[in-house]
Amino acid sequence: MSGSNVAFLHVEQFIGSVFDSVTRAMNLVKWDSGLTSKSFFVKVNLLSREVMPGQCTSPWVFEGVLREIREKFPNAKITYGDCEVATSRQVDDAVNTWGFTKVGNRFDAEFVNLSKAKTQSIEVGPIFGTLAMPEVLLTAESIITMPVIKTHCITPFTGALKNQWGLLPRARFKFHPVVHEAIAEVNKFFADQMRLGVADATVAMEGPGPRVGIPKICDRIMASCDLVALDSLIGHYMGFDVSEIKFIQKAEESGLGYSEFNVIGDSYKSNPFERGKGEDYVIYRWRDRISNTPILRDFLQQDWFFKPLGWAAALHARHNWYRTIGRKRAMRICEESGYGKQFANLIERC
Repeated sequence: MSGSNVAFLHVEQFIGSVFDSVTRAMNLVKWDSGLTSKSFFVKVNLLSREVMPGQCTSPWVFEGVLREIREKFPNAKITYGDCEVATSRQVDDAVNTWGFTKVGNRFDAEFVNLSKAKTQSIEVGPIFGTLAMPEVLLTAESIITMPVIKTHCITPFTGALKNQWGLLPRARFKFHPVVHEAIAEVNKFFADQMRLGVADATVAMEGPGPRVGIPKICDRIMASCDLVALDSLIGHYMGFDVSEIKFIQKAEESGLGYSEFNVIGDSYKSNPFERGKGEDYVIYRWRDRISNTPILRDFLQQDWFFKPLGWAAALHARHNWYRTIGRKRAMRICEESGYGKQFANLIERC
């Protein structure tokens, strides 16, 4: 066999099965082998304060990871969190509406809004240069990343490598023109601390992700200590030609892992995702045209120009799209899946 092991597990639609599958996945890839960490940072996806299944990491998958950490490292310090989206101040609300606060408290895990955390200036690499990085990330002995798998308008999907984009507390939008290289660079910066990726595919997202897509029930958990291999499996599972995914290529070229993988665990079969249509991404098509024109690109990336557009987009997603379309899609998942009761309880908080 060649390549790295990636656990691929089926999940029954009840919370106890999720816990069991997360534990089994983590142990199949021997996540704790030789590990003596006294501190962990768990990177979750908290994209939106509104509860749309498939938008954010599911709190029951998060709980499964915390259970396993506490089982193996009962005295370890655990922190978890995410950064604000470029212009949306969503994280402090999302951690509550999505139920993470309650879960974290139960396992003595501390939430950190990375966009508000104390920082230290440090050289990240040639693309990012010197950035103000949260000290909680720099001091964590081990990082576990927990993406929810979904289509993405830029990358073209979100997985374990892309999830580290949310470790950058400020001005991420400025690096969108070189996003694939930037994803590889931020992962290389944290490579010595990165221990494990656990991908939430219980309810994923297809179509015009990562925010306004369509929830897709997959009932799967994937995990690996090699994030390149994990993303290669995720991409293949979603129906992409992984050889054409630039951020995976760049990460492998940077020595972060292997695109070849060995599936261990349960039987594997791909499950192609619907991708966003051109009209779904009209704002991004125009942005790409501007980004490829140096003078216009510099203009677009000015805070005073970009932020009002970002605020308008965030307000549209929250007050227009979610109320007229998103909530209906969320309620459909409540009716059609075994996670319905849990999601319904979260949606009531929105």
